[in-house]
Order: sequence, then structure tokens, then C-alpha cells
Amino acid sequence: MVVATYGSHPWIATVYYTLDQDLNIYFLSDPNTIHCRQIAKNPKVAITIADSPQRPTSKKKGLQIFGLAKQISGMHKIIHALNLWRKTLGVTSEAYTYTGMMKKAIKGRMYKVVPKKIKFFNEELWDEGKEPTIKLSIDK
Repeated sequence: MVVATYGSHPWIATVYYTLDQDLNIYFLSDPNTIHCRQIAKNPKVAITIADSPQRPTSKKKGLQIFGLAKQISGMHKIIHALNLWRKTLGVTSEAYTYTGMMKKAIKGRMYKVVPKKIKFFNEELWDEGKEPTIKLSIDK
């Protein structure tokens, strides 16, 4: 997944992510990175998710998302997001646990993106410009 932020200038970063049944997106990142510092000042983010091995001549498939991001706080919320992230990505290292975070084994912290708008693109199903877009409530 690639997340784009805006502070004094636009910035993009590639992150490993997971999502829950409500379509919230979670990623782990160091709060001192440019994108996380910008999220702290401006929570509006743009995200793109695409199948990495797609060839330039292949039919494009992916998602474009606009949403609001924030660093997760509260032990139970962090544990939930981190466990979901670990399970999705097959991460087994004890460093990537809440305890590991608190012991500073990793610098990363969990972030949550609540999507506001999702555009689906799949050129096998929809012509360019005819892709479905859904708008979601951000009152979560």
C-alpha cells in the first residue's frame, strides 16, 4: 500500500497494511517518519493499493482511497490493530507485539485510516472513467 500525505510538501510512503471488517486500514510506522509527522498535523491521506506484479500492459486492478489517518492510542485498540496486522502479514517476531513496542524493540506505532471515499478500478470489469466509487461515513 502507498499512503500520500501533505504537510509543507506532498509525501508518499510504502507501508504494510491490514484491514478490518469495517474497511478501516491499519499500518505500522515510525512516528518520526515524514508521512507520520504530516499525519499528526493533517490527517487527510490518499492511499493506493494495487497488485504489485501487474505488468504495464496488463488490465489495471486496484483501489484509490481518501481517508483520515491517526496514530492509535489506548492499549486495547493498539493490541487489536497490531494483532490483526501480524496475522495478515504472518509476522511472528515478539518485537512486533504491544510488549515489544513498550520495551522499544521497534520504533513503529500503529496507525488507523478511516476511509471516506473508495474508488475501485479493474479494467477487466469497468471501462476507464466508469469505475464504481463509494462514499463512507467517517463518524467511527
